[in-house]
Amino acid sequence: MAITYEEYTATFESVIYEDEVASFRDFLQASAPNEVILDFNECEDVHLAVLQLVMAYHKNYPLSYKFGDSKKLFQQVLEGFDTSENHCN
Repeated sequence: MAITYEEYTATFESVIYEDEVASFRDFLQASAPNEVILDFNECEDVHLAVLQLVMAYHKNYPLSYKFGDSKKLFQQVLEGFDTSENHCN
């Protein structure tokens, strides 16, 4: 499993494929309305469906990220997401 869960923290490792979507959705639903921490330090890439879940959760509940040293495309997308609008900067 490329995503591990501990209380309200999800740790992403390697490449996150589409088969992780259902378990990640279940984690977010169980965590609401608490603040969730998403740790992307060891993550190489993330499937778009997972990013959509992240943005949908962030639209309604508090969320924080941890990123590694090298900036990835998914990091730019998540950091550019404006919760007051429906698009990324």
